[in-house]
Formats: sequence, C-alpha cells, structure tokens
Amino acid sequence: MDVDLTERNRASLDRLRAVAARLSEDELVRPIDPPWTAAGLFAHMAFWDRFAHARWVEAVNTGNAMPVPLADDPLELVNQAGLDGWAAVPPHLAIQQSLTAAETINAFVRTLDDGTVSRLVTSGRERLVDRSIHRGQHLDTIERAFPGR
Repeated sequence: MDVDLTERNRASLDRLRAVAARLSEDELVRPIDPPWTAAGLFAHMAFWDRFAHARWVEAVNTGNAMPVPLADDPLELVNQAGLDGWAAVPPHLAIQQSLTAAETINAFVRTLDDGTVSRLVTSGRERLVDRSIHRGQHLDTIERAFPGR
C-alpha cells in the first residue's frame, strides 16, 4: 500500500478530529460559506466518505476491481439536494458521523493493493482512495472561518 496515501488519509482524519474538537456549538452552526455551516460540512464529508466506501463495497460484491466511474455533474446535484438534510444533522452527530465514515474508508483503502491504487491515480480517480483531498478542501474552509481556533 502507498505509504504516502495512507499518511495523507490518516493526517486528514487527525485534522478532522482536531478541528472538530476546538469548535464550539455556536461556531458549528454559524454560517461560514453561506448557506454552509461547519456542522453541515462535517455531515457532507461524512456522506461522501460513506459514498466512496459504498462504491468500493459494490465493486467488491460485483467482482469489479474498481468502482464504476461517475460523471461530475450529477455529483453536484447530490450536493444541492443534500444540503438541507446535512444542515439539519445535529452538530455533534455530524462530527461523529464524519469521524466514523473517515475511519471506515481509510481502513478500507489500506487493504487495496498498490496496482489498484496506481490505476486509479493515473486515471484521475484518486479521490476514491485519497480522501484527504475532499476533507482538506472543507477543513480549509472551516479553518479560514475560525482562524486561530
């Protein structure tokens, strides 16, 4: 398994924990990138980590080496449709779901062989294994909103 990939995923999970631990209840529900709140972003990250894992489970169950590719356009529609639901998740539940989902997909990715990981990365589908990319974008948003926290 790619040590750098494992480290990036682990580091992003550690960062997720650290950011979540230092935000107050008020900060978690304050709009930071309207209409997004930090809690909404945690719920969003949980969903996409669970979705990545579900795609891998489906691939394994159907005998495929990798999840089938998806177009980007419908994924943005999922974000639009999911926003109200993610915003409604209680902040501490959103954090817990985000941590659990990140731990689950990180553990799964560690089981993949280097060839599979390499094929995904070279085909531009690295987000299926490098979950730090997606988490990092949203953690950057949260940290910018609460500098020094």
